[in-house]
Amino acid sequence: MSKIIIVDDEPQVVSYDQSLFNELKDIHEIKVFKSLPKDSREIITRLENAHTAVITKATTRINNNIIENLPDLKHIAVFGIALDHIDTDSALRNNINISTIPNILTNSVAEHSISLMISLLKKIPELDRRVRGNEWPSIEVDLFEGKTLGIVGAGAVGEKVAKIGYNLGMNIIINPAIRMDKVRSLSFQEFGKVSDLDYLIENSDVITLHTRIVEETEYLIGAKQFSMMKSNALLINTARGKLINEKALYDSLVSGKIAGAALDVFEQEPLSTNNQLKSLHNVILTPHNAANSHEVIKQSIKKLIDNINKNLD
Repeated sequence: MSKIIIVDDEPQVVSYDQSLFNELKDIHEIKVFKSLPKDSREIITRLENAHTAVITKATTRINNNIIENLPDLKHIAVFGIALDHIDTDSALRNNINISTIPNILTNSVAEHSISLMISLLKKIPELDRRVRGNEWPSIEVDLFEGKTLGIVGAGAVGEKVAKIGYNLGMNIIINPAIRMDKVRSLSFQEFGKVSDLDYLIENSDVITLHTRIVEETEYLIGAKQFSMMKSNALLINTARGKLINEKALYDSLVSGKIAGAALDVFEQEPLSTNNQLKSLHNVILTPHNAANSHEVIKQSIKKLIDNINKNLD
């Protein structure tokens, strides 16, 4: 019997339908923690004697210290595709397999990104808020047809967003962001322009981020980049919180340097109670929920269980 630990299921996603785990439960021990670990020490405690660690949140960082203190760990099952929160080199040195869930999340994250874009362009949150405040306003909104959509990151989600934007009549600019994206970016040339980051920032009406955190992308968007954007620019991030310097974003929104932003990810998650972005009406905030489509969650859990079974053999 192997021990399988879901270390951080808060908000609850993986364990919402525990019947999916029935076959595993018949043979193995499964334990679910429905809270986020406070620090590395707590992660180590939770994963004591575990064969498989299920990591559901990008904020749960599995570093070398954690791995070195878990001699029984054989498998890290990531509920997603990105590995920027896992020390993959340490896992390799310690003969620990890592599994991910590629492709399944693509449509859900892309649709969420486009939904945020449309909500900003059509000023839906403002209209809703003002009607609830007993106003009946008539305000100008923007068409997306003819606007330029700049996509930072040429992975699967970036490609899907580009195709949706193109079909909405938008002009597409793509920046590969990291070396691994550059080969994929060739497929964009039939319906968009591939450019460097500066050109994209200066010429886009909407900028949406779809890349992972590596050394060259951490705080990719800061004060310098905001100073280059159009005054009507909208910024969307459904990828990783640390792609954006939030202080610089706040200052740009307050000063009117850019028109608005929509964020599903943040430097610190959950978002702190005193985060200044909460006070702004030109920002849409969602709780790292882009991948949580009903259909996608079930598919993802089935893939997760498949990954666990393969690594138990």
